Amino acid sequence: LDEAANVCRISDLPDLYSHLGSRGINVVTLLQSYRQGSRVWGEAGMDALWSAATIKLLGAGLDDADFVDKVSKLVGHHDVSTVSVSRSKEGTSRSISYRLDPILPPDRIRALPKGTALLLATGVRPALIRLRPWYKEPGAAAISAAAAEETAAITRRAAEKWVSHGIEQ
Repeated sequence: LDEAANVCRISDLPDLYSHLGSRGINVVTLLQSYRQGSRVWGEAGMDALWSAATIKLLGAGLDDADFVDKVSKLVGHHDVSTVSVSRSKEGTSRSISYRLDPILPPDRIRALPKGTALLLATGVRPALIRLRPWYKEPGAAAISAAAAEETAAITRRAAEKWVSHGIEQ
């Protein structure tokens, strides 16, 4: 569902996500931003859609500070050790302290370079991945030709419907 918040607004999509998933139907929804989804389905609806999605792929250009902070928390934290050394008349002592730092701080998520994405999938650790554009892969010409053929067929069928209903183009 490309441009799901603009072109094909399905009002009960958040509810359908869980239902369709339980039937083995994988729905792929593309949004420009989390806020765009919230505007269409409300906060509760977008939260439900987000929670029901088992794979989330976040690309470059995330500018919503609250959302990026939420994603950083989902990625998690790791222990960072700090060594302290103190010297006195009795000698030198060394101690190690630990603090939790974000694995992927919000500023790094916001600065994801084009061509990379953050993958959040149920049951696996988050991962930064490099995207492989389909149009640079072997077989891209065949995919492009098939897509053009299908687009022409859809356009033909739509035009035939218009004519059959007495609507001029």
